[in-house]
Amino acid sequence: MHALKKKCHTTHFTDYVSAPEKKCETTFKKNCHITFKQVPHNQKVKKCRTPIIQKCQEDNICSTHYETLCETLYKNYELEQEEPVCKKIEELRCKNVTHQLLHIPHDKEGGEGISPFLLKEECEMWPVKKCKIEKKKVTKVHPKTECKNVGRNICISSNCTLISVPGPEVCHDETQTQVQSIPQEECDLEPPQENCRVETSLVPKLTPTKKCVNVPKEICVSIQRKIQEK
Repeated sequence: MHALKKKCHTTHFTDYVSAPEKKCETTFKKNCHITFKQVPHNQKVKKCRTPIIQKCQEDNICSTHYETLCETLYKNYELEQEEPVCKKIEELRCKNVTHQLLHIPHDKEGGEGISPFLLKEECEMWPVKKCKIEKKKVTKVHPKTECKNVGRNICISSNCTLISVPGPEVCHDETQTQVQSIPQEECDLEPPQENCRVETSLVPKLTPTKKCVNVPKEICVSIQRKIQEK
């Protein structure tokens, strides 16, 4: 006969529990400040004037007259603009070409027959111009003109004719020294700082538990039997 016997043992299963965890990181702080330095540089200036025409023959009589004086400054500045950059390459182009197979006989009975033909792919190289847009820095020159009336001492004779209409413009180039403010940046690093914070994370934990199973058991008993004599 059979019977079931309950047997138990201790087993462990993995569980996850919340636990505080300290996490730290080191940061570096950069401090910068910008100062402007006065730097002299040479600037090309175009000066133009329109002198008053005078015609004199005798002793001169001097007086102040005003004429227009214009100055043109040529300022350079950098500009980022898009420009096409092109190059020539060769591309392979293919097409199907029909070739009649005249050397193969064909049946023309029952109307017009279809001549045997062969489709053959023919390829050749073609020059192709391909372009792409790139950004480049270019230097542009921007003329800036300012005009003003300047008094000039003109001496004429008593019978001299002074034409008040300005004469032809007279120009010349000269170099002037100008002061320009150039920005300069200075930076330094502060001592490193450690910043810490507490975060909650899941950590594994083994938990013991009791586990039981039923084990079949065979039970044997002795039975006495009488033996018959012959």
